[in-house]
Amino acid sequence: MTSAELKLKADTLVEKGKKKYEEGRSEESLELFNQALDIYRQDGDKDGEITALGYIAAIYRLVNKSDKSVETYLSLLKIFEDLHDVNAQGKVLNNIGLINARAGKYEDALRNFNRALDIFKSIDNKNAVADQLGNISSVYRDIKDYDKAMIACHDAMLIFKEIRHMSGIGDQYSNMAYLYVMKGDLSNALDWYKSAIPFYNEAGEKDKADMTKKNIESLEKKGVV
Repeated sequence: MTSAELKLKADTLVEKGKKKYEEGRSEESLELFNQALDIYRQDGDKDGEITALGYIAAIYRLVNKSDKSVETYLSLLKIFEDLHDVNAQGKVLNNIGLINARAGKYEDALRNFNRALDIFKSIDNKNAVADQLGNISSVYRDIKDYDKAMIACHDAMLIFKEIRHMSGIGDQYSNMAYLYVMKGDLSNALDWYKSAIPFYNEAGEKDKADMTKKNIESLEKKGVV
């Protein structure tokens, strides 16, 4: 079978896998993507291999097979390292960190988020740097280290302000408010929630603005001023 024929066969399997994936038939789609992966590897098609691995990792993540998902993402990471695709390496590490955090593997999550953070800093991807700081803040929040969570949240906020990412600013204001709630400082929490509203409004984030207003109302009903 020629290279062109192998590619056509693998591409067809990927399209069938996508359809099954969209239909929610995860096991069937996984089988199709794995078949495509074998063919892409046989043909030496790196782009095809990356595509198939991306879907396989996402499906394992969807069905809560976190170890298999991480294993697949690590295969992707090796490819991107060989290709010297730094931005893609950061994205993969971010995904691994998210899986770690969801599984309660907080040390692993922090390690991978910080690796991604260093990568995005090295290529001056400010939006991604801010996102990683937000992720790091969330992990510290989950392990109840609220002071470190606030530091990372504040750093993310400063970057979002620098690049004028209104929704990102609003999210960090809301996150800071929640952290103050967790610390029992409801007055400060109320101030941060109120400060988030204008940014959500400017970003057109009506749902987030409405949710923040509900948080404000809840605190005010408790007599917080």
